[in-house]
Amino acid sequence: MKALLCNLSDWFYEKSKNNLALLLLLVVFLSFQAFLFSYIIKLYGLQEHVILDLKFGFNPEFAFEVISGYCERGRQGIMVLTGIVDMIYPLIYGSLLVLLISRFRGKVNSGSNTNQTINLLPVVAVFFDFLENTGILIMINYYPEQVIPIAWIASFAGMFKWVFLGISVIILLIYLIKALHNWNSRVSGN
Repeated sequence: MKALLCNLSDWFYEKSKNNLALLLLLVVFLSFQAFLFSYIIKLYGLQEHVILDLKFGFNPEFAFEVISGYCERGRQGIMVLTGIVDMIYPLIYGSLLVLLISRFRGKVNSGSNTNQTINLLPVVAVFFDFLENTGILIMINYYPEQVIPIAWIASFAGMFKWVFLGISVIILLIYLIKALHNWNSRVSGN
């Protein structure tokens, strides 16, 4: 398993040198953020509704209150948003984060194997995002029945998603700052 993770990590380090891949992922990521999510939310009339996927945890009562607040069309919209768009989006943001961490870690620690697989941490966030999305889809699919264990699983998966995303962004920022510091030192001759 360790060899598999190291090979996958190495593959991302190699791919992170491709500026076109990074730029393409960034454009797709920003397109999701700027256009696709807002379009679907408007299309299904969800502007005034809570989106469970964006909450840092929720209890089952709150989740089912939110789901019951959607009209039938709103529940269809959440199914489209969560079942299609938000199953693709984690692959986009996860790949972008993995490649960016790989890129900047490679600039800071080239040749060092210490924490080599740290670039794969966003994959954990993607896993929990998929788990959360699956739970939300199950809750909507079974509505009006309340599947309490699934609500708890979706809630905890969402919390873990946000925690691992936060840690991934912090790691990215640390490597970015170190890379900028190294670059500044080289430019100024120190």
